[in-house]
Amino acid sequence: MDKFRVIVWCESCRGDDEGCFGGSSEIIGAAFESWEEAEKAGAHYCSDLPYRYRVEEAEYL
Repeated sequence: MDKFRVIVWCESCRGDDEGCFGGSSEIIGAAFESWEEAEKAGAHYCSDLPYRYRVEEAEYL
């Protein structure tokens, strides 16, 4: 069964070592059982923050 993960980042801090997530990105939470569950978690996490997110298949799990 496929698992999914949510990757978040801040466009404004991309490449800035002292910015959000050290200028890179971060995986939030654990693996999610469905794409929909991961999408909902990403939207909730980023709703009041200036972050962007994407959902991708977690192939390594």
